[in-house]
Amino acid sequence: MLEMNKKGFTLIELLAVIVVLAIVLVLAVSTVLPLGTEAREKAFRLEATNAVESAETAYNTYKLGEFKFTENATDKCYNSSTKTMCFTVASLIDLGYYDLEDDDKENFKGKVVLDLTDSKNPSYTLYFKKNDEFRFVGLKRKNFTKKGELDNDAWQESYENCSCN
Repeated sequence: MLEMNKKGFTLIELLAVIVVLAIVLVLAVSTVLPLGTEAREKAFRLEATNAVESAETAYNTYKLGEFKFTENATDKCYNSSTKTMCFTVASLIDLGYYDLEDDDKENFKGKVVLDLTDSKNPSYTLYFKKNDEFRFVGLKRKNFTKKGELDNDAWQESYENCSCN
């Protein structure tokens, strides 16, 4: 009689390996996905901090007389009665104070409003969003990299323009 070579895996053994691999895959995906969201949020907070620092630089340049605001500009303005100055993200890019990758220029919108009642230590209010993923609305802090509120419900499109009337 011929002897058959009985080396190999049975169907049960193969199914067991597939089940173990599926469990490992589920655990890995459930661990890695939240890290991606957290990384995107941290990158957004860093961009928010950069927008505020850019507005601060633009304000300091304005104080030095390096540029003047145009009348009725909707992207940057100064209101002497309320002592507020406003820059949109687009105007900060145009002025050369805020740099974004070309792909991101259309994704980031908003404005930075500076309260200049204390001219040595102005306070900043940021209205900032990236598409419909992350938004800051009216937070008054200089460093947005710390955990803070992200408001995805209160955004209004009117925040994209400065109104210093």
